[in-house]
Amino acid sequence: MINLYSLYLGCIVPNILPEVERALRDVLSILKIEFVDMRGAACCIPPALFGFQKEVWQNVNLMNFSIAKSDVITVCDECFASLQDAKTSLEREKGKVLPNVFPLVKVLKDAEGEVKARLKKPVNLKCAVQHSCHLLRPSEIRKVDDPFSPKLVKSLLDVIGCESVEEEEELSCCGGSVYEGSRVSKALAVRRVRSAEASEANIIVTTCPHCLKQLSAHSKRLPVFHLVQLYALALGSSPKSIGMRGAI
Repeated sequence: MINLYSLYLGCIVPNILPEVERALRDVLSILKIEFVDMRGAACCIPPALFGFQKEVWQNVNLMNFSIAKSDVITVCDECFASLQDAKTSLEREKGKVLPNVFPLVKVLKDAEGEVKARLKKPVNLKCAVQHSCHLLRPSEIRKVDDPFSPKLVKSLLDVIGCESVEEEEELSCCGGSVYEGSRVSKALAVRRVRSAEASEANIIVTTCPHCLKQLSAHSKRLPVFHLVQLYALALGSSPKSIGMRGAI
């Protein structure tokens, strides 16, 4: 395991989902994963936007990488995708040598032994997993999991006592990358939520704040949580502090 990470929070987590940030900091602290905040980092300019002005996207993320003191971890899969693509682009086209970028799931997998040793209370929930598109695709670049049969998030849920349920639309997009509020975006989210509701799931779990925000807006029966919130709960965090009091 890497000794020190640079933590890139992105925009949505600190500004809209502070409970996810608290859960993340709790988990990293409990597992004794050392990190430094990337203070002053800008928006990563996510994939839906960087196609409009490639040079701006490159320059902004070159600045972001200049702030990093070590390899970067992200709690947002869209940030992971944009930063990883920027690293590839800048190294290939500009000759830069930049830190690696890892999604949080990779760090949690590497810390599996420590998680088991410090587990306070198994979570014991049935989870419908929303597999983030940006975490999985394009698979030849992301190299995180099999996009046709992803197992990483399910294996991480197993570690903390959760059960992953099978459902029809498990691999479907949440619609968050489509123009938010549009008819298509809503239709995709509703289809995804209905699939989860038709299963035996108690909750919907995702690793991407964009998926969390999108599905929460359309899920009336099932609460939606980030994976790191469940990890924080299993490791002893207060349900209230991580936005889970009364939700499960």
